[in-house]
Amino acid sequence: MKNEITIRDIAGFCPEEAVWKMMADVSGVLLKETNGVVIHPDAILVDGDTFFLENRTTPDSTFLAPEQESSQKPDTEQMVWALGATAYFMATGHIIFGGFGGQYQRQHPAVALPMLSKSMYELTPVLHRCLQQKPTERIRLEELKGLADNGLVACNKRTRESHVQKMQELTHIAKCQGERWPEQMIET
Repeated sequence: MKNEITIRDIAGFCPEEAVWKMMADVSGVLLKETNGVVIHPDAILVDGDTFFLENRTTPDSTFLAPEQESSQKPDTEQMVWALGATAYFMATGHIIFGGFGGQYQRQHPAVALPMLSKSMYELTPVLHRCLQQKPTERIRLEELKGLADNGLVACNKRTRESHVQKMQELTHIAKCQGERWPEQMIET
């Protein structure tokens, strides 16, 4: 029985904040790692609100960059592509390019990059930069780490502001209702 929780276990049920956090944590690990690391949903474990890599997993061909062969160790650009594909899977529960992954992008280089839901509008352009068909056009790992950290901070700020606004609205409603509550509840 498997005790670890992976991205595959939570895919499609993750808020934007969790996707940013995963990208920040994993890109931070990749910046320190000198050897190529295979990235896919089963290779990223979840421990509370921390994500880390389990490097004993075998590659999943649907999360390999278009130019990558399954037997080769990934270079930095290929790891960035795989991280973008995994983040897309985490956010949507769907494997990129209709379940065909990088292989489809290799065969159809002009295919449109996927969009996330409107609620994750700030994440979509970052994923697009990860998922470029040409390795030289992909975002650099250092920049990805910075964008993921900033995205997480901005997402947390939006979430807090939204909660404060909702609490203010509920407080206002409760005050208005409190003045006429007893009289309106009596049946006549």
